[in-house]
Amino acid sequence: MKGKDFKPLREETEGGSTATPGASSLRDEVRKWWGEARSGAEHFQSVRGALPEGRIRQFFYGASLPIHIARTTLADAPTRARYLRVTLFQTAFLVALAGVWAANNFQDEEEVQAKRSVRAARSLGPEAQARLDQAARDLEAALGGEVHPGSAKGDTPSVGEAVSELIAAAIEEGTAEDATLEDAATAAGNAAKEAAERARATSPPTPNEAVEEDAEDLGDTVAAAVRAGLEKEGGKATRAPKDKGPRIQKAPQKEGLNIETPQVHEGVFFLGSWEFWVLFFTSLSVAQWVVVALSRDFHTVISREASLATGITPEDPRLAPRVRVNVPWIKAKLQRRWRAYVLFVLGLPVIAAVTAPVPWKTVLFPVLSSAWAFWWLTVFTSAKSDRAWVSPVSRPPWFLRGWHAIAQVLPFLRWGPFRWYEGVLTRRTEGVSSPIASVERQPWVFAGLALTRFVGTLPPLRCFTRPFIPVAAAHLHSLDPVQPSKNAPPSPHDVGD
Repeated sequence: MKGKDFKPLREETEGGSTATPGASSLRDEVRKWWGEARSGAEHFQSVRGALPEGRIRQFFYGASLPIHIARTTLADAPTRARYLRVTLFQTAFLVALAGVWAANNFQDEEEVQAKRSVRAARSLGPEAQARLDQAARDLEAALGGEVHPGSAKGDTPSVGEAVSELIAAAIEEGTAEDATLEDAATAAGNAAKEAAERARATSPPTPNEAVEEDAEDLGDTVAAAVRAGLEKEGGKATRAPKDKGPRIQKAPQKEGLNIETPQVHEGVFFLGSWEFWVLFFTSLSVAQWVVVALSRDFHTVISREASLATGITPEDPRLAPRVRVNVPWIKAKLQRRWRAYVLFVLGLPVIAAVTAPVPWKTVLFPVLSSAWAFWWLTVFTSAKSDRAWVSPVSRPPWFLRGWHAIAQVLPFLRWGPFRWYEGVLTRRTEGVSSPIASVERQPWVFAGLALTRFVGTLPPLRCFTRPFIPVAAAHLHSLDPVQPSKNAPPSPHDVGD
């Protein structure tokens, strides 16, 4: 091919290798983003007293600021020793709680199977279990006859007949009783396994190996056959409601949370269900909050020393730290958490209305709800500093401005329940208007700090990061040009924890 319009598909690089233009431009873009992020993260150490330029740099500046403050503060040996002593003690207490949790909840697989067997047997009822037991005894006798060929069988059925009777009894009784499909199948399978084990236990020293191998899989085979039979009968084993007893007692069990604990079997660790780990970390987070609440005085002292080490006026008074239950602080903290929850919930009706006509609303609603929650996390991260509460307010929050703009196009938003909703949202946000205004002036740095705070709430990271978040917020407020004073007095609205 010749001519001026010819363009090579691959370009020579400096090292002599070839690369497509698209791949080269992608690498350049990644390098640019990495350079921006690195420049923002290093800005505190190189330039103090001014924000970096660019959204990416500002975001990573806010995200890395607590780390730089901690690094500067812990350069002092006595302060570092005090910090390590407090945080390691808190962490040791949380690890001890986690160990108690693990000891009580991590189960061996044999114990889990035994509990499931008992639960399945009880769920079938006494009559159903009696019939299954009889069928299991017949199966045991049949297996014993196979293992002992010379014994007198009499009226003992064959193994095939006994297995068929056991399956038929489980299907019939499971269909008639208040049990789920899995309950009936598990009970029948366990009965077959136990019968096979008892038959082998009474076998001669040299049993029939083929019979023993078949008996190993007998329980699984019976359970699968019962499960298939019940599925054919209608999917679940249910019974029509009787005259006595409320109907709710006769309804089949619905599927819900599957909180299966981790198991250890033959040296292999099984993780269990995700519901278990959510419950585990939630409980550990609550314990972490209690630990921090009892020892917050020590964090207050560290925050004051961090302010002095990084050249900013401390917002915390001098005090002699001690472990205590600060009832006024706990009460105020619960009120602040409730206020944050109400503000978050107030935005959900609008998000639901916006996403309702969208085909992919099942994905869009969680995304927008998460963004709304992160916005309020950013606001209350800004409010960790007293300076946020003296920040000047020049206009309503962005969501109220958006509501007013849409109301100009859709006048019905000023009527009836819509007007009431706007009034409730306005009144609820008046108390946090100053932190909102400060975030709107510096959204990217506070978003980065909020992300670090969110990651730092995971146990046991909060014990290490909590003292530096208020100091970082104070530094960011000191860079706001409209702040009235860098030495503003503490506000009674402080939401720091």
